[in-house]
Amino acid sequence: MPDWFDDDELWTTARLAMFPPTSFAAAPAEVAALFELCGHRPRPALDVLDLPCGPGRHTVCLQRAGHRVVAVDRTDAYLEELRVRALDRVEVVQADMRDFVRPDSFDLAINLFTSFGFFEDLNDDRQVLRNFHASLRPGGHLVIDLMGREVLARIIQPKRFQRLADGTVLLCENRVVDGWSWMEGTWTYIRDGHSKVIPFGHRLWTGSELRRELRDAGFADVQLFGGFDGSDYDHEARRLVAVARK
Repeated sequence: MPDWFDDDELWTTARLAMFPPTSFAAAPAEVAALFELCGHRPRPALDVLDLPCGPGRHTVCLQRAGHRVVAVDRTDAYLEELRVRALDRVEVVQADMRDFVRPDSFDLAINLFTSFGFFEDLNDDRQVLRNFHASLRPGGHLVIDLMGREVLARIIQPKRFQRLADGTVLLCENRVVDGWSWMEGTWTYIRDGHSKVIPFGHRLWTGSELRRELRDAGFADVQLFGGFDGSDYDHEARRLVAVARK
C-alpha cells in the first residue's frame, strides 16, 4: 500500500490550505530569523539546502538575498511553481528526502513547517537526519521547525472548520495514537456539493527526542527554541525549532 505522502493529488489539493498568500508574506521574516538563530550574520552568500521546499516560499527569499539554493521536493506541481517563481536561478531537484544527499556541499540546511517525521519507520527519519548531516560542511547548520508534542498537547483541536479563499470549506480532524508518538488525521474539502477526503499522518516529537536523534546523527551541538524569535522551548512555546551544528 503506498504511503499517504506519495499521492501527488493530496499535495495539489492541499496547496491553498497549506500555503496561503499570508505564508509567503511571512517567509522573509522567517528567513531573517533563522539566520539570526544560526549566527550567520553578517555573512557572504551561502550554499543552502531547502528540503522539502514545497512551492518555494523560503527558497525564493533566500535566492533573492543572494544565496545559492538547492531546492528539493518530491511533488511535481510544487517544483513547477517554484521554477516559475525562481526564474531558473535555483537548482531544483525532485527527490525523496530519504535519498537526497550531497556530501559536504552546504553551509545551511532547512526543514520547515512540520516536514520531518512523515515515515512510520523511525529508521527512515534517522536516515533523513544522517543525509542532512552528511550534506553539510563542517560548522554548517540544520534548522528543523515543527509542531512539538508538548506544544500540540496544549493546543490540539480534534476537529475544526476553515473556509479557504476560493470558498472551499475544510474540515480538519486529528487523532493522537500510539501513546502520543503519532498523529493521524484527515482533511475533508467540501465545495459545490462535492467532498474530497485526504488522509495524513506524522510522528510527534518531543524536544528531548529530537535533540537526541540529532546528536545520534552526528551533530555536535543542538539548541532548541520555542519559535523563530529565539524564545525558550518551554510551556509557552509556539513551535519546536531545533538548530543543529555539524
